[in-house]
Amino acid sequence: MDVPSKSVCSLGLEFRRGAGVLDMVFESPFQLFTCGYDTFIRLWDLRLPRKCVMEWEEPDDSALYCIQTDGNHMIASGSSYYGVVRLWDKRQTKCLQFFQLSVHPVSSPVYCLRFSSSHLHAALATSLHSLDFRKNPIRTSLRSLDFGKNPIRIR
Repeated sequence: MDVPSKSVCSLGLEFRRGAGVLDMVFESPFQLFTCGYDTFIRLWDLRLPRKCVMEWEEPDDSALYCIQTDGNHMIASGSSYYGVVRLWDKRQTKCLQFFQLSVHPVSSPVYCLRFSSSHLHAALATSLHSLDFRKNPIRTSLRSLDFGKNPIRIR
């Protein structure tokens, strides 16, 4: 079945080929966050044609597979290597904190994540991780379920 479509918005023309979007999150009807292969999180104001109003760059040059916002000041991003999740403050351009959920030599992207002020949940290739920020702000509790050849472990 053919469904007619039209481009709602071109998110810019100055980006190189292959810098595709892998995830997007609406924070309001006019604010769209995107991330992808080019290692950037971008905030788009959809009222302004092709206008990126803010950028955050992944410091290790990794593609960003997923993002989530808390609707306030925080962004979480999941990268393509070693299960790295980064927390960002929208008011700054530098990463606030990161968590490496995958251990060397095993490397997995973070395929999906959700977070709140108390927890962060992340899905990797063979495991699901849950961080509890309420335990101790310095040493965050990590629970891990491994779906690979190893038995399930909870730390």
